[in-house]
Amino acid sequence: MNLPYQCLTRLGQSSILCATKGTSIHTFDLDSGSSFLSSWTHPATKQLEKQLESSESQETTQEGQDLNEQESGQPPSKKRKLDSENKPNVEGNGQADTKAVEAVSNGNGKSKQKPESRGQRPELPFVNLLAATEDGSHLVAVTGQDKTLWVFEHDGKGTLKELSQRVMPKRPSSIVLTADGNRTTILSADKFGDVYSLPLISSSTPPEAAATPASTSTPTPSTPSSAPAPSSSFKPAANRFTVHSKRNLRALEEQERILASRQPQEARKEGPAFEHEVILGHVSMLTALVLATSSDGKPYIITADRDEHIRVSRGVPQAHVIETYCLGHKSFVNALCLAGSLLVSGGGDDGLYLWAWKPGHLQRKIDLLGHVRKVVPDANKIAVARLYSYVVDGRNYVLAICELVPAIFIFQLKSDTELKHEQTLLLDGNPLDAIIIPKSEGTPRLVVAIDPHQPDTSSAETQGETKSLLLFERDGTGVWVRRGDIQSVADGNLDISRKELENILYPVGNLRKTEFEDGEDGD
Repeated sequence: MNLPYQCLTRLGQSSILCATKGTSIHTFDLDSGSSFLSSWTHPATKQLEKQLESSESQETTQEGQDLNEQESGQPPSKKRKLDSENKPNVEGNGQADTKAVEAVSNGNGKSKQKPESRGQRPELPFVNLLAATEDGSHLVAVTGQDKTLWVFEHDGKGTLKELSQRVMPKRPSSIVLTADGNRTTILSADKFGDVYSLPLISSSTPPEAAATPASTSTPTPSTPSSAPAPSSSFKPAANRFTVHSKRNLRALEEQERILASRQPQEARKEGPAFEHEVILGHVSMLTALVLATSSDGKPYIITADRDEHIRVSRGVPQAHVIETYCLGHKSFVNALCLAGSLLVSGGGDDGLYLWAWKPGHLQRKIDLLGHVRKVVPDANKIAVARLYSYVVDGRNYVLAICELVPAIFIFQLKSDTELKHEQTLLLDGNPLDAIIIPKSEGTPRLVVAIDPHQPDTSSAETQGETKSLLLFERDGTGVWVRRGDIQSVADGNLDISRKELENILYPVGNLRKTEFEDGEDGD
């Protein structure tokens, strides 16, 4: 399947664009005709491609053998049936019980034959988050399926060198980078409601808690475990009342001694085996994270969650101190951005919210659903997927992307209480991300990543005619107009259906609570 680009960032102040496509990261130089520079692909994808190539070659070899046997008139060779093919290996009474359940009487003693269902494929490790340092020397990426945070070194020419990979306890939902002197720190918010602080460059000496092996990370296919790990909750089946000999009693005491010595070690094993610190937490799923600085130069961390909350906390190392809340949303909050000294938020409500974030005052609500209905007339609710702020000619603008709406909505910040709609930029597909990249001379460029899929079009060739990376520039009146596109880079085909792809590209609408969940919150 031809995958779209879904996440964008700029490497420092350069003209180099980073774009993620499925499980790969591509770099382009916009000052050199948007030329392709380099790419990185998740190791698991490379391994999967090798397995597919190997299986295809085996099938081709088997077909050739069958054809030769038919031509020579020889009987076909026997094929051994494997239990591992799409069937769990059931032993003992469990197998008999399964047969008994499947043997449902139809009146004539015959049993119904259940069709064999194909096992569910594992979710592909798509790159869904990107963040670059201010000088463009490093790039941080997140692959959601395996909860891994990757750090790359940038050589200044578009080539990325992998430095480290760290598996987080929960799937990261938002990341930002903060610099304190010569030390750059990653702040990672996750689906469990915690914000972790990690050094950009992983320490060569892991913390003492991770000195022992058997970490919490999931083993990769390339390093399978030779034996199952013992359960931390194991307890001897026997006790002092059921043991009837001195020999068995000594064995039981030895088991209890070993288990008692393992408990402190298992307590130390909890958590990632690298330097990290939990700096704040919500009781709900975190969806957005931004850094802000007050007029007196003090740093703050602003976080949003699924339960309509926006929290303003002090910066590190006082992130546990809550400064205030920005309360007023009726539905989930998914996107945040700073426009000048104000905060703009959006999510499942019908509009955008404009905040004076330091005191937590709501300045104004701006209608967005009305503009969406001019593009999608039957829309009755929206899900804001992205908010992006930029400055042109000293004026602050906010760019809004709504999930499954083929347009971008641009607003200008007129005052502390007015965010005026300036343009609805119609697109050939649903926008997935956007970024502004200034030019050394002339007007800035707007790069938009879209999903060019058309529901009423089934032809793959027709789908490929629409580009995924679009370029726009401002004309003399300040309106964004199309100026071309960036040529997509062909990757290996991933075995993924359109439905599976949409579940990955469009997750925001699933944050909306159902009536059952609303009832639970009200109790």
